[in-house]
Amino acid sequence: MTHHTDDTTDNTVLVTDPICGMPIDPATAATTREHGGTTFYFCSIGCAKAFDADPHRYGHP
Repeated sequence: MTHHTDDTTDNTVLVTDPICGMPIDPATAATTREHGGTTFYFCSIGCAKAFDADPHRYGHP
């Protein structure tokens, strides 16, 4: 049985929005931010704004 989703292709590696935890395709992220040499991907501008307000809170695992 083959499963198909409209959200990603079989080769897509999803990343996690550090604010809301949503898995997203980096190619279709609403926006990105660079922090501490790492690129962060966001599902929405709202999540990016929350990150901008306190990047150290979210930018470190």
